[in-house]
Amino acid sequence: MKTALATTCFREAEAIEAFIDAVTGQTRKPDEIVIVDAGSDDGTVEQIQRRIAAGAPVTLVVAPGAGRSAGRNRAIEVSSAELIALTDVGSHPRPDWFERIIAPLEADDEVGVVAGYYEAEPKMLWQAAVAAATVPAAAEVDPGTFLPSGRSVAFRRSAWQRVGGYPEWAEYGEDTAFGLALRRHGAVFRFEPQAVVRWNPESRLGRLARQFYRYARGDAQARQWFRHYTKAYTLAVLKLGMLVGGAFWWPAWLGIPALAALYWVRHALRARRRTSRAAAAWLAPLANAAVDAAHVAGYTRGLLERQTNGLGDR
Repeated sequence: MKTALATTCFREAEAIEAFIDAVTGQTRKPDEIVIVDAGSDDGTVEQIQRRIAAGAPVTLVVAPGAGRSAGRNRAIEVSSAELIALTDVGSHPRPDWFERIIAPLEADDEVGVVAGYYEAEPKMLWQAAVAAATVPAAAEVDPGTFLPSGRSVAFRRSAWQRVGGYPEWAEYGEDTAFGLALRRHGAVFRFEPQAVVRWNPESRLGRLARQFYRYARGDAQARQWFRHYTKAYTLAVLKLGMLVGGAFWWPAWLGIPALAALYWVRHALRARRRTSRAAAAWLAPLANAAVDAAHVAGYTRGLLERQTNGLGDR
């Protein structure tokens, strides 16, 4: 069967050259490489066009305003391949990534989706802390429930068609919605931890919080609830209860620093198992706290929008 690598980009002038080098230098070459650009105005399109003129086996589609879902769907529509792999511009697939993520689909006709893995490639201490806080080690992943990211996934065109493609109504969290739709339609998933894409974690606390705020907001709009939201809301309720209770019985306030200490130690110890950098592990709970706060704020807003706009009906 023909194979394809599909991706989208927008204003990726700094990353696009390295990305094209990475995907054209794979140990197993895709039959097709399709890039959909959402209307970049920073020279990204021109760089891709120059590489194509120089012989790079890339098909470029410019679709101004296309979001991630629309761009991915467009790339897959343009392709003629049955086996499709996706990754993100800005990520760095290992040289054998495409070979490993496509192999399970070719080896077993029953497999409909291959969930690849991703590893952080931190350049500074804070990025290492973010990775330790938010990215589970491969050994922690439950293959039976793991939902792949668009950063490292492959599937059959027939599976993509069966669920109507990536959900273009989703502003954020489209990967999760797509993965859940595939599960509901009976697609057989295979976890392939050796199909690795590397990426740079968020380097700013505010942008990290905004990223997970958007994920949570999208999940609420799509009627998706996960265990980490239970944890975030429970923690928020406990803190609020201690704060209010202290107004009537001041010792209740002592529970706030005690809870914070337990939170910090728990997340630091978990992070220490994920990273060899002790300093990053002890900084990781700050990233966890930002993510938990973003989850509560984003999910709450998504719930309100779902009620007022009827987004959940989609």
